[in-house]
Amino acid sequence: MIIDFRVRAPFEAYRDSFFTGACLEHLNSESMLRVDAPVSPSALQYSMPLLLSEADEAGIDKMVVPVRKATDGRNEDLEALIAQYPDRLIGLAGIDVQDMEKALAETERFVVNGTCTGIVMEPGQDKTPWFVNAAWAFPLYDYCQEKDIPVVFTFGGIMTRSLRYYAPELIDDVAAAFPRLNIALMHGGWPYVTEVCQIALNRRNVYLAPDFYMLRSPGMADYAMAANYLLRERIIFSSAYPIMPLKGAKEGYLSQLREEVRPLVMGENAARFLNI
Repeated sequence: MIIDFRVRAPFEAYRDSFFTGACLEHLNSESMLRVDAPVSPSALQYSMPLLLSEADEAGIDKMVVPVRKATDGRNEDLEALIAQYPDRLIGLAGIDVQDMEKALAETERFVVNGTCTGIVMEPGQDKTPWFVNAAWAFPLYDYCQEKDIPVVFTFGGIMTRSLRYYAPELIDDVAAAFPRLNIALMHGGWPYVTEVCQIALNRRNVYLAPDFYMLRSPGMADYAMAANYLLRERIIFSSAYPIMPLKGAKEGYLSQLREEVRPLVMGENAARFLNI
């Protein structure tokens, strides 16, 4: 089974962000991302059925869909999407930590009592950026650890107000304080590649999903080395669609992986992380 761990699908939660004309034009040109990959037809046409067809063509069995709170994404819309495609989609409820009571309530509603599998938070991109090792966030981590809820952070990448929100020591503090909490880092902690690999090696509850930073960025060879050897059980394939097309991302990953580690990176590690 192949699982794409990060797909911003064409549905209501992303209509006014990734699928605006300006954003698609940006992605379809020589953009600052410079991924040298055409935008998928499903993105250009804002078509969920076409995305499923592209996943079939790429041989991708399941897609993990997160909600972005910073762009006013709604978990209700994600649950409605999962209801349409329950065999193909895995939901990550977006959580705004600024209101801890609400954060706990939404985690309970959409994960414990809902159809989402885990939660996602974006410390460097939220409307009010925050540090993941802030003590006031610990009640949420503690709740997720006790309920065995996977926690995903967008942690790394270019879209942040300051690199200080992605300092590797921050995530190391959380992983050490909550050793039974499964933590995954979207964007793989980039650009602190070596540092987050060391953390993932020492903290076996930390997984890295480098998405296109394993394909089109400085440090990509280090992610590949980690996936092939020391971190073969904790590197996770992800496309970051619509930034990368599904097929191109999959082929890019496979081209860098030894045959014996492909099942782990392309699906088994994600399934273990998500408890599925």
